Order: sequence, then structure tokens, then C-alpha cells
Amino acid sequence: MLNNIEKNNPFKVPENYFLNFNEEIMNKLPEKKVQKKIVPLWRSVGKWVAAAAVVTGIAILGTNYMDNHSPDINKFSIESTMSPDDNLISLENDYYQFIEDDATQLVYRDAVYNLE
Repeated sequence: MLNNIEKNNPFKVPENYFLNFNEEIMNKLPEKKVQKKIVPLWRSVGKWVAAAAVVTGIAILGTNYMDNHSPDINKFSIESTMSPDDNLISLENDYYQFIEDDATQLVYRDAVYNLE
């Protein structure tokens, strides 16, 4: 049955039709309009505001930490102006205070535990 059908191509294409086919199609298309991209202000500035907030936070925390953990400069200046004799007197006073506290504890312990 298929052998009885003619094998002719029923479609006809004009000569050199595909030679300029792409150019003709491109000419028939409407021009493409270029749209400008609109970026909201908060998106473009948002990253910089966030970075500035982080830097400001670190600076505030750093100054607060330095204020609370820095050594007292006045204490060092007083000690550095003390003469060696004054330093010796201070050590002597500390030693006598230690001895006095120890003697007081001994007297208290004797008074509490020796109730005879």
C-alpha cells in the first residue's frame, strides 16, 4: 500500500529563500526597549548602614572595655613618687598590722576555748 503512494514532496520553497532568512526575520521584529533598572535607596545604602552600625558597636564596646579594665594611672604615679624610706615604712606598717591581727586572733581563740 505504501509503495503505491507517490514520493514527491508536496511543499515548494522559493529559490534563495533561506539565504537572507535571518536578516528578514530580525527586521520584522519590533525594537527591544531597554528598561532602566531601578534600585531602591534602602537596598543600595543598607549595606553601608549595617557596616557602619557594626563598626560603631565595636568602638563603643571597646572603649567601655578599656575604661573598665585599664590600670589606674594615678595609683602608679603615687607609688613612683614615693621615696624608698616611705616604701619601707609602708611595709613595716603592713607587717605590724599582720602581727596585731594574728595576736588578736590568738587571744580570741584562747578566750573562747579555754573557759576555765
